[in-house]
Amino acid sequence: MIYINGRFLSHKMDGIGRFSFEICKQLKKTDLDFKIIIPKWLEYKNEEGFEIVRFGNLKSHFWEQIDLLRFLVTNGSPVLLNLSGLGPLFYKHQIITIHDLSFYANKKWFSFAYTSFYRIATPILANSAFKILTVSNFSKDEIVKYLKIDERKIEVIYNAVSNDLDLSLNNILVGPIVSPILNYKFILAVCSIDPRKNLQRLIDSFLQLNRVDYKLVLVGKTSKHFNVTLQSNSQDVIFTGFVSDTDLSILYKKCDFFVYPSLYEGFGIPPLEAMNNDCAVIVSEIPSLKEVCSDAALYVDPYDMESIKNGMLKMIGDSTLKEVLREKGKSRLNFFDWEKSALKVYNLIKK
Repeated sequence: MIYINGRFLSHKMDGIGRFSFEICKQLKKTDLDFKIIIPKWLEYKNEEGFEIVRFGNLKSHFWEQIDLLRFLVTNGSPVLLNLSGLGPLFYKHQIITIHDLSFYANKKWFSFAYTSFYRIATPILANSAFKILTVSNFSKDEIVKYLKIDERKIEVIYNAVSNDLDLSLNNILVGPIVSPILNYKFILAVCSIDPRKNLQRLIDSFLQLNRVDYKLVLVGKTSKHFNVTLQSNSQDVIFTGFVSDTDLSILYKKCDFFVYPSLYEGFGIPPLEAMNNDCAVIVSEIPSLKEVCSDAALYVDPYDMESIKNGMLKMIGDSTLKEVLREKGKSRLNFFDWEKSALKVYNLIKK
């Protein structure tokens, strides 16, 4: 019996949550004997039929560091799988996942408390855990670089695309936030409202287009951990906040194209989600996104507003380019599969 840290189920679904959730769904199809442990207070419908253990009443990292550790120690110190990042400090019988080391790359992107905690906790966990999972070769190199970990201890487990975002638009009830957007031609960006996502440069670049026939739609949740304040008084820039998977799929399918000008990524799921919904994609020319997107995207310099603007202009004015990128995107999706990724996790645990 192994246990999976279920703290990710307490958050709205983001890239890290998606990875954790999809790997668990695929592991359930195997003969692996596992249970997901969550706090007693967490309301979770469990439509997937996971075996759930409820233990402890603390919240946030306190639950993870005190309640979860107490459960493990009193139950014979079984193997713990952490798919969303941190586990209990100094607990050796665990596999951890480090999705990226953005708080090392630029501590100004995050709150002081967030950066301080993760810069202290991550090296401790990386050294004490007996295996580290990460989501790209780029992130693997970052772990070796910043944490001085032997690369043989690190295993790359790619993200993929959820079937929940592969929907037919027939008879779909559109949410009240998304419904009015569909009356416009729009460019779509999907990400957390996070400084490394480079949204202010994207907004400013879009406004320089002076295209009154287009809207820029920004989808994503906010967090107190990020140091970011976005400025835009334009009615042509629309912030939706967090949206359901159904609404997100509709936005992907109806947008003119997708743009993702991030400064730093461990992987970057949204470009793949866009490709899966037949979108042409613009992304930053950074190592992780080149690893993910290969030749299936138009690349721009994320630090250069002129480059971002010209990339959008090129996409707007070239329908042939959009069609070529859509076709390449369909092919690129074949490299990423949740079942294959979960099988790698399964085999690691079996070892």
